Amino acid sequence: MADKAQALLVIDVQVGTIDPSDPIDSQVLQNIADLLGRARARSVPVIYMQHHSLESGDTLVPGHPHFPIYPDIAPRPGEPVLVKHSSDSFLHTDLDSHLKNLGIEHIAVVGCATDYCVDTSVRSALSHGYDVTLAADGHVTGPDEDIPVETIIAHHNRTLAQIAIEDRRIRVMPAADIRL
Repeated sequence: MADKAQALLVIDVQVGTIDPSDPIDSQVLQNIADLLGRARARSVPVIYMQHHSLESGDTLVPGHPHFPIYPDIAPRPGEPVLVKHSSDSFLHTDLDSHLKNLGIEHIAVVGCATDYCVDTSVRSALSHGYDVTLAADGHVTGPDEDIPVETIIAHHNRTLAQIAIEDRRIRVMPAADIRL
């Protein structure tokens, strides 16, 4: 897949979706930062998705302190930030047309939250005709009272790696092994 035009998709890594004091979140932030550095060094397009909730009282709305992209991995000038209102980064957004205009056929994915926006967007990317590489250690989710975060991440990594559509597939690998 390395011979296909690629982009890095950063999904919803916002102040309110990641906790840098949590060891898992902190490592995910570092892995995302490392992958961003490699993508930028090779002029691979980086596209950010930013969740803008339409739910009354939610914190992921413009003007709320939880809304901004997390500062340590913030977009640089010229890197697009596309707003989404659902778990699917493709639904009612310009992501697909943006990727097609760039000639992208393969996207590497990192972000929040594993069991919602990351999972849904990865599956949707495949359905939209893209090959996907998910950074196994580049996504995280919030705590669940019944299931440890590590179990949720491992489950989605395992499940997503088994999905294929026609000649497209999802690869799951450590961020350090992703070749952009």
